[in-house]
Amino acid sequence: MKPLRFLITAGNTRERIDDVRDWGNIFTGNTGFDIAKAMAEHGEVDLLTSNREHLTAVRAGLGLPHVVNGIAYTRHAELLGALEALMSTHHYDAVFMTAAVADYKPAGAFSVLERAAGPLPGEEIWRVRDVQAGKVKGNHPTIAFLGEPTAKIIDLFRTPWNHRGLLFKFKLEVGVEQGELIRIGQASRKASGAEYLVANTLDMVRGAEPGAYLLSDGGEEFVIRPRLAERLAAVAMERLAAGK
Repeated sequence: MKPLRFLITAGNTRERIDDVRDWGNIFTGNTGFDIAKAMAEHGEVDLLTSNREHLTAVRAGLGLPHVVNGIAYTRHAELLGALEALMSTHHYDAVFMTAAVADYKPAGAFSVLERAAGPLPGEEIWRVRDVQAGKVKGNHPTIAFLGEPTAKIIDLFRTPWNHRGLLFKFKLEVGVEQGELIRIGQASRKASGAEYLVANTLDMVRGAEPGAYLLSDGGEEFVIRPRLAERLAAVAMERLAAGK
């Protein structure tokens, strides 16, 4: 059999507001790192992570049967560029896109001069002044940051990157019940062409018994957090052994 190779992204993206500030999210990438270690029991792993502690551990050696190659990123554009390069170079038997990627990137800072109700419920009309600078001043009564959408990286794996291995997508929601989470997750999985999707809510991450739903064409399975990496590795290897 040919050697197996896996691609895993972990951590968050952080986008620059100005030269000294950024915006990001709360996620550390530890789930992705656990999956990388689990998959290194079966084949070589390319781990793209924004968590520098992961990279330190990789360089020190993890004592696993197969190598884990650590690659650093911080911004969405860096993650996207690294993935484009890897996908054009290697065939991956499975991709685990666990990274918490920013949906928006900063596109301007504005001092809010006036706000007025708009013609429809929930609408407002703002008058603003552009105050973007190397360091946005802290003397504005109210400030707003404009965000522009970033590329949906998960949707690039099938087309244009032509990934033919397994694809694991990860999705977090806030304020939805179990049934709605599963419905949203299954629709999202199919839209990206992923065989599997790991779905949870912020309450499920922070709760006393954290876990997630593993969604596939076969339905849903709840997996507790301490067993998630092990379970995903088992599912991937069973599917690969069966020829997908």
